[in-house]
Amino acid sequence: MANSRRLEASLSRRADLSATERTVLRELPVTRTTYSDGACIVSEGPTQNGSCLLVEGMAMRAHRVGPSDRVISALHVPGDFVDLHAFLLDHLDHDILAVGPCTIEFISSEHLTQITRDHPNLTRLLWLDTLIDAKIHRVWVATRSALRGPQRVGHLLCELHARLDAVGLVSSNGFAMPIDQRGLAKVLGYSVVHVNHAIRDLRADGLLEWDRGHVRLPDPTGLARHVRFDPAYLEL
Repeated sequence: MANSRRLEASLSRRADLSATERTVLRELPVTRTTYSDGACIVSEGPTQNGSCLLVEGMAMRAHRVGPSDRVISALHVPGDFVDLHAFLLDHLDHDILAVGPCTIEFISSEHLTQITRDHPNLTRLLWLDTLIDAKIHRVWVATRSALRGPQRVGHLLCELHARLDAVGLVSSNGFAMPIDQRGLAKVLGYSVVHVNHAIRDLRADGLLEWDRGHVRLPDPTGLARHVRFDPAYLEL
């Protein structure tokens, strides 16, 4: 059993925390586990006795729609409370899968209950976390309908750039990308050919560099304008 530092860092980005609240978060017992690429972190079905916080790497929310087919409804970056809603739900309607190697901290329902009972400001911030997660999901639904292939690819990359930058994981407008182009096609619900063409067009316009697990946006502002990306929904 370890103690969490990531949750304190995550929540303090959105509001000032008192010394007492910081102590509560720092002393929160967690079980830390590392997963390999594609491993199932949490399975669809009855919820576990706790929720998981992503510490390192990336994870995805995947819905089973057939014997071997999945629909991806979310990507998660370090600092995300991947399944905080499971704290109150009896049944999880999706799997949580590792995207590349990742590290997770599991926090028990008992300790989450104690926080929500005794610390209203922390409760508000945890609630905010779930609301932002819902906002991101709604934007994904909207962009699926409103944007063409290259714009939708660019919009997702702008989102990841903004979210990773907020947790200090962007350098020179570049970031690690554990999803390859085939995986990105699954995330977006496109064919691999469609995604390859979209990436080719963004590269040709000087808006994207992608090489060996690393993405760089040479002109983030120009790409955001091109794909109609407004980061306001991320509440950063």
